Amino acid sequence: MSKKQKHHQQVVPGIALAVKVIGHAREDLGFALKAFKRKVKSSGILEATKDRKEFIKPGVKKRKQLQHAVFMQYVRNLHNN
Repeated sequence: MSKKQKHHQQVVPGIALAVKVIGHAREDLGFALKAFKRKVKSSGILEATKDRKEFIKPGVKKRKQLQHAVFMQYVRNLHNN
């Protein structure tokens, strides 16, 4: 089975925040758990869920984004000089 086919089997249609672990009955449960944790971490499901826990006003989001951009520009200027 190719890598694309495996990935296609792991996609859960219609549910954006879902992870599916494909395994055989002979495999160790610990291996499946490790694979699940790896996929959850790489997909960003936990971060998205934590972000949605509380409402953040659009102005506050913009302000935070602007502050981050200013900081990153400052860091880039330090490294370029």
